[in-house]
Amino acid sequence: MPIRPFLKDAAFGPDAIAAMSATLEEVCKVLEASGRSDVSREAIATTIIALARGGETDPVVLHEMTLSELLSPGKQ
Repeated sequence: MPIRPFLKDAAFGPDAIAAMSATLEEVCKVLEASGRSDVSREAIATTIIALARGGETDPVVLHEMTLSELLSPGKQ
C-alpha cells in the first residue's frame, strides 16, 4: 500500500512519494519481522512524512531514520 492515503494536505513530487512509499513498505516488513506489530502503519507513515517534510527523501536514509525514530526508547 502506498503512502498516498496518509499524505492528506502534504505536497511532494513523484520521486519523493515513491521513496516514501518504498520506505513505508520496508519499515513495515522490518518491524513485523522483529515482532513489533504494535507500531501502526499510520505511525510509521506519519514518521516518514515528518522526515520528508524536513527535507529527507533518500529512501535509504529515510529507512534508517524512521527505524531509529520508532525504536528509540520512549517511542511507540
